[in-house]
Amino acid sequence: MNEPISSLQEQLIQAQAEIEQLRGDKLRLQQEVAKLRGKLRAGSADNMSTKLKDALRE
Repeated sequence: MNEPISSLQEQLIQAQAEIEQLRGDKLRLQQEVAKLRGKLRAGSADNMSTKLKDALRE
C-alpha cells in the first residue's frame, strides 16, 4: 500500500460522496415503501368495508 496520500484522499472523498448518495437513495426508498404500505392498508380497509357491507345486506 504505497499509494500517495493525495490518491488515498481522493478515494476517501469519492467514497464519502457515494455514501451520501446511497443514504439519499435509502431515504427515498423508505419513504416510497411507507407510501405504498399506506396505500395497501387503505385498499385493505376498503375491501373489508365492502365485505362487511355485503354481509350486513344478507
